Amino acid sequence: MARELRLHGVGRRWGDREVLSSIDLTLRAGERVALIGPSGAGKSTLLRLMAGALRPTQGRIEVDGRDLAQMPWRALQAHRARCRIVEQQNLLVPQSSVHDNIVAGLLSHWPAWRTLLAALWPLERERVAALLQAVDLAGLQWAPAATLSGGQMQRVALARALVSGPRLLLADEPTASLDPRTARQITRLIVDQARGGDMALVFCTHWFDIVRSDCTRVIGLRDGRLLFDAPPAEIDETRLAQLYAGSDERL
Repeated sequence: MARELRLHGVGRRWGDREVLSSIDLTLRAGERVALIGPSGAGKSTLLRLMAGALRPTQGRIEVDGRDLAQMPWRALQAHRARCRIVEQQNLLVPQSSVHDNIVAGLLSHWPAWRTLLAALWPLERERVAALLQAVDLAGLQWAPAATLSGGQMQRVALARALVSGPRLLLADEPTASLDPRTARQITRLIVDQARGGDMALVFCTHWFDIVRSDCTRVIGLRDGRLLFDAPPAEIDETRLAQLYAGSDERL
């Protein structure tokens, strides 16, 4: 993403199943958006459409006024490289070091020769060390990823997403498999990392009460449709009850 990403009447189908329908929204640099709603609402699909990893089957997606579907391949790849997704599964390589797992976040930005060099010599040591300090993992740069706890692995996954300086960070329920205490720590860490810069954050979460005071907007998604898109102060218990009606997922 550059300065503005806009969805115009966007929908997505998987076969005969409509996952998203008629989504209109605009995301700008510096915004911190909480994306909330019950499971099956289409949140993960929406994040992947924003990142250019999926194409809509309805409507269009524009980046700074340019239709993603009409972009040349290199421009589309550049948009994808500026977006990073932190997922529920950390997708680390367990036998590799923490350093190597984080550097993997730079490979899509590097020429082939630099990627080959990184396999032989630990590049970007200072940059990785600074990131590990920021995510409270100082001293673990050379530890095998397999030796880390679940919460530590998710912090490494966050550092891997941040190492390339993304313009759009998409957090897809990254704390779903963690215990409540660790989940709150990781949620707070992601929000803190998004502060004070041009990076936009879309945080898909059931932990809305944690991010309420730190987000600039709240998008409620239910059954593939936008139920609301409003400032946090306007999201009251009535709206949340409507959003999660029939679900026990709200925390």
